[in-house]
Amino acid sequence: MNWIDWIGYMAAALVVISFLVSRNMRLLRTINMLGAALFIVYGVLLNINLPVIIPNAVIVGIQLYYLFIKREESGRSSQPA
Repeated sequence: MNWIDWIGYMAAALVVISFLVSRNMRLLRTINMLGAALFIVYGVLLNINLPVIIPNAVIVGIQLYYLFIKREESGRSSQPA
């Protein structure tokens, strides 16, 4: 087993751990996003493995949206006028 395999295992572990976090959605999204980002690195190191890179890039984008953009929107709507 080489160091590239270890990146894949770390990515998988982070994704699994993210599903065990049930009370803190922000933490769940952060851990899941880190796992997906590692899967992107893993896919690149496997000579541009697009079936690994594309879905994980989408997941990173979704998590960034909910962590930063959606959070700001919900913060603005809950403030009194």
